[in-house]
Amino acid sequence: MSRRTGLGFASLFLFSVMSLRAQSVSQAPPQTQSQASSPVPMQAPAQNPFEAYQQFSASVSGGPLKWDKMKIYRSGVHMRAEYTYENEIRLTNQEKRNGWFIRPREWAPKPKQCGPMTLMDASSYPFFSYPESDFSVERSPSVENETIDGHSCKVENYTFKPKDGRPITIKVKLWKADDLKGFPIQVEVDSSAMKKFTINYSDVSLDPPDPKLFIVPANCPASKAATKGETGTKISVPATSKPTSKPPAPPQ
Repeated sequence: MSRRTGLGFASLFLFSVMSLRAQSVSQAPPQTQSQASSPVPMQAPAQNPFEAYQQFSASVSGGPLKWDKMKIYRSGVHMRAEYTYENEIRLTNQEKRNGWFIRPREWAPKPKQCGPMTLMDASSYPFFSYPESDFSVERSPSVENETIDGHSCKVENYTFKPKDGRPITIKVKLWKADDLKGFPIQVEVDSSAMKKFTINYSDVSLDPPDPKLFIVPANCPASKAATKGETGTKISVPATSKPTSKPPAPPQ
């Protein structure tokens, strides 16, 4: 299996977990008296912590795809990732849940290749993941403080569960930097559906990125809406799945 194909399989699996669609809301059972009096901190309902960071740029490393300081940008519902190995730009639209690939990275005034992707790019994870419409989220109280890459961080633990009752639990640990208004410079994800992984962010800027970074070239075809079968309604096994969101290979 080629490195490019392997990355595509991993990307699709990640999206399968990220994009679960809610069909029915399940309620947690009431606490028993023994639970209520337990000294162990109980989880409390919370908001998706990634929604707090609508404007930023950073370099991302780690994750299932083993990124190495890949540059990313977010502006509201738009994200941009600059892939060095593939020599391309990938733009993601959270509202439409799709995106575009543009080649090469330095494409002005006109790209050699440009096309739609039917799913959001993996680089949008975790900021475009776990919407409140589809996932319940709980936060565990924590008094931990650690220093990561010179940043004093408060450690917080979150648990995400799909509201449609699927037996999947995603535990997320965040190291939120005090000097970056709580931006999570380290994210540890432990899911019951895949192997634990860690994502690190460096060179973080909370200044709004240049809007021009998210413009789709005029000669790029119209985006494709994801079909029902491509939204991740079931978990796909990497070894047997075809990566529908992966752009075609560049010309040789």
